[in-house]
Amino acid sequence: MGGRNSKFQFWGSVPFRLPLSFLTLQLVVPLASAKSPLDDCLETDNSAKGKLIPGPSLDDLQYLRKLSVDLIGRIPSEKEVKAYLKDDPLNRRALLLERLFEHERFADRWTAFFADMLRIRTAATGGGALLAYVHQSIREEKPFDELASELISAQGRSRHLPAVGFILNDNADPMALTAATSQVFLGIRMQCAQCHDHPFDDWEQRDFYELASFFGKTRRVENRFSRSIYTTEVEENRVLWPPEREKAPVRKPVDAIFPFLLESFKSKPEHLVRLEKKRLAELEAAKIDPLAESIDSLLDETEATIEAVTRKKGPGGFDPDVDLKNQNKSIDIRGDLYRVSENRMELAKLVTHPRNRYFAQNFVNRLWAELMGRGIYEPVDDYSKYQKVTHPETLDYLRKEFVAVGFDLKEMIRLVVSSEAYAKGRLDAETPAKARREAEMAFVAGTTRRMIGEALFDSIAVAGNLTEYKWPAGANQKTVQVRQRVYLGDEETAKDGPPPVEKSPVVGRVPAMGGGSAMQAQGGGYDLENSISLDFGALLARDEVEDELESMRMQSNEELEARRMALMNARPTRRGKYKYVYRDQTVDDNPRYSSSFRMATPAPPDHFLRIFGQPGRDRLGDFRNFHASMRQALMMLNGKLTHEAARVGTYESLHGLLQGEGKNLSEAVRRTYLYLFTRTPSKIEMEEAMALLAESPVEGMADLRWAMFNSHEFKFIP
Repeated sequence: MGGRNSKFQFWGSVPFRLPLSFLTLQLVVPLASAKSPLDDCLETDNSAKGKLIPGPSLDDLQYLRKLSVDLIGRIPSEKEVKAYLKDDPLNRRALLLERLFEHERFADRWTAFFADMLRIRTAATGGGALLAYVHQSIREEKPFDELASELISAQGRSRHLPAVGFILNDNADPMALTAATSQVFLGIRMQCAQCHDHPFDDWEQRDFYELASFFGKTRRVENRFSRSIYTTEVEENRVLWPPEREKAPVRKPVDAIFPFLLESFKSKPEHLVRLEKKRLAELEAAKIDPLAESIDSLLDETEATIEAVTRKKGPGGFDPDVDLKNQNKSIDIRGDLYRVSENRMELAKLVTHPRNRYFAQNFVNRLWAELMGRGIYEPVDDYSKYQKVTHPETLDYLRKEFVAVGFDLKEMIRLVVSSEAYAKGRLDAETPAKARREAEMAFVAGTTRRMIGEALFDSIAVAGNLTEYKWPAGANQKTVQVRQRVYLGDEETAKDGPPPVEKSPVVGRVPAMGGGSAMQAQGGGYDLENSISLDFGALLARDEVEDELESMRMQSNEELEARRMALMNARPTRRGKYKYVYRDQTVDDNPRYSSSFRMATPAPPDHFLRIFGQPGRDRLGDFRNFHASMRQALMMLNGKLTHEAARVGTYESLHGLLQGEGKNLSEAVRRTYLYLFTRTPSKIEMEEAMALLAESPVEGMADLRWAMFNSHEFKFIP
């Protein structure tokens, strides 16, 4: 098919012959959001920046598109557009926000945000369980401080405590976990201090080792019988000083010391008072005796008698606390499989403490960058007192609000998207580049940002009606060649079943996009809800692991060895020679795509999601790549997803407007623009589309939709 090349020539990813009006946003009467305290902070920070050119306020449909992409990871569906337009214009934006918060896709989209931040890989040990755990935590509206605390302190097997996947992701290596904890949760890059004093910050190598000591007693263990992998705690601390390369005659364990200084106040500030009231109300609602958990203990439970060094000053310039403690109630777990890490439980409290400004500041800056296109400081995981913070008052307001609302994700999203700043659109191309850049940096105009790969994939699927079958069974029968691996000498027999079929591109057709077959309904897809069994009850009550251990204690060494050999012999093996053959196979090419947010993640390197910037998450500081590339252009121009989305299926309501008794070409064009661009077409666009549909309405509409999918307007957020 060659990308529907019968109508157009190309330059980059946009049809060359299409007039500029095709990519022009049509504005209706805008409805600006009310000015908020957040906007006041931005205005104060911008007061010294000189004259700035503000961007236009988004109209209602543009706001619908932007908020839908940001909150549920795709453009609004036909049904959602209709519901939105029926709402009262005076409060439709507020109603929209509440609907999106309750949407089933909200947790899916924001799981991707956390997966990027936490470097979650479903193929890693415990990665699948961790992804499902984060997804469930978002659905349950678990506060971020609680989530982070569980990730840092979890101990055991991911099957029973999925949060341990964060520790297993770095193989329980104390040095790797130290770098990850400081960078992921505090937004501070300390890894340079692992080998030497930090060259660009005030961190010393000793600081890094003292923080690493919190992880020094944690071990990763693999059971040689059940092959289960878990973490446990030992007596020996493997973090020793001085470093090994210094070849000192004596190396001693390092005391665990938290180098990040907590804020102290003469009187408790308002945001901490609000947090206390919120947490007290939660205790009362849960029918927990407030006296058993006093208000002060909610914020100050880590402040008593920790055996640690008190700093007089440190990076960030905060006053030290004088009464930190390490007083944790150890949980008695029966059995000898694993033990609770008191050090990591204490570290979790210190990292997530309401007076640790780094923790709240790091998260709100990441969230701001996700919704506004760039952080208040960049990179978002590299804060220091030497870092340029473009809007310090705004950042301070956001991080205090995050604490005050109880580290609630939805409340912080509500705060940002309800602001006047969020509801600003981009400046047009006629604005001088320097002025446009200054306006975007000051957040008085919308930034030019493309949808993340998952959102683009799902938006194409929704706009092209590929979330349901749009063809009757048998309408797209095709004969294709598939490659099979066959056991030599046994090719014609059936005793071992049919030979395994390996994925193969379809011969004589547009090749499937990388990994595309896994997205079909009967294909794969990563099921966040049902792929694992989560147990969020007691940390580890008696379970089959303890039963297994008890059984092993009662067996002799000979019996255990016999059991191990039996397990090895039971594994099916088939030795011999194989060959690959190609065979014809008839298939019904009637694709139906599920959500890309529910795939195993990250996707394979050649998949649509990776080509459009999804990170590999195999290292710290691996952010999404939003740079354009030729591979992206070719995938959009010639890819199976775009091709199938452009075709007009007989099950689509649009098909009835293109031919037959209900033929109405102008209405078909209007609906196409509304459901692909979330706006109505201009007069010129309508004339051009009608000319395109005149000769062959169905084929002409396929060409029109294909061109719209390949336009910048579709891929970029208003």
